[in-house]
Amino acid sequence: MKPKVNFKNEKKGYLIAVSVCLIVMFILSWIKQSPAFVEQYYSRQFYPLFSHLPKWLFGWLPFSIGDVFYLLLSGSLLWIAMSSVAALVKRRWGIVQRRLMLLVLVLLGTYIYFYVSWGLNYYRVPLQQQLGLQIDTIVQEDYLDILDRYITEINQLREQLDTTRMDKAQARHDLQQLMEKNSTRLPMLSPTQVWAKQPLSSTLVSYFTVTGYFNPFTQEVQVNGIMPIISYPFTVVHELAHQMGIGFEDECNFIAFLMLRDHSNTWYRYAAYYETVQYLLRPLYFQDKALYTSYVSKLSAEVRSDYEEERLFWQQYYGTFNRLTNLFYGSYLRHNNQPEGMARYSLMNRLVIAWEKRQAP
Repeated sequence: MKPKVNFKNEKKGYLIAVSVCLIVMFILSWIKQSPAFVEQYYSRQFYPLFSHLPKWLFGWLPFSIGDVFYLLLSGSLLWIAMSSVAALVKRRWGIVQRRLMLLVLVLLGTYIYFYVSWGLNYYRVPLQQQLGLQIDTIVQEDYLDILDRYITEINQLREQLDTTRMDKAQARHDLQQLMEKNSTRLPMLSPTQVWAKQPLSSTLVSYFTVTGYFNPFTQEVQVNGIMPIISYPFTVVHELAHQMGIGFEDECNFIAFLMLRDHSNTWYRYAAYYETVQYLLRPLYFQDKALYTSYVSKLSAEVRSDYEEERLFWQQYYGTFNRLTNLFYGSYLRHNNQPEGMARYSLMNRLVIAWEKRQAP
């Protein structure tokens, strides 16, 4: 005979575990209110040390263990939900209570681990403050002047670009080395995490119109292997910036721009300006269509062709999955100290303009 489980003791154990989780969540909520504390003790001290663990455990694997984790987590939650419903139909109240307590515990544990392992980086001191960038003094004259300069730069770089010598695997290797060796340029970057992979299925990822993503549970970077090659270097550096402790999307874009704009490789420099010009043009499209059109016309035919090729690539994947992804991820960003949601990516233009203004004599 199987020994009978003392449900009262089991229930007491669950309640104790849930209580501990709630206490930890309260502590995390308190820590989130102090960016200086997060910056000094979490992002600069704890995270660089802790991040060695997932790198040691998963860095050597040729595939994304993070994707496997998401599948297992989703499957576990689905099993708990389905078994709870089945027990409810059969009126097996003890099993229903066990399953619901297990569900709550799994969700709370996942939430806590997310913030302990990486998520508190969303609450560190903003990059603009650390670099002393004045984003509140930007005027349209400065904005358009810099956009003009960047369009000239991107046109010249496109003329020099040899599209037959672009290799994604080589780029991934080069850019990992770039971030690892040059992290001292931006001391807020953790130098312990510099590695990137491809997702288990780049085609599936494309249906969510995702160029790359960072898994905060395994701290792996995945970059879409079939995305348009022109913007590939920018995406790699953006995701590596997440891996190195940067939470905000606009800041990762800005770091990608800074790291690539002066690179000796023409492709990498072109990718920096190619993405940045898009972000600079985007506000004009919504504010003044005529002005937007006039600046787009300044782009060379080759640059416009690159933009069109990229648009057509993603167009074939647009659909329900894409809309759901934007809805879900926008909510995720708003929950994590980025009230702008998906629009946060475009705010990198403020950092670029402020940085250029500071460089001016």
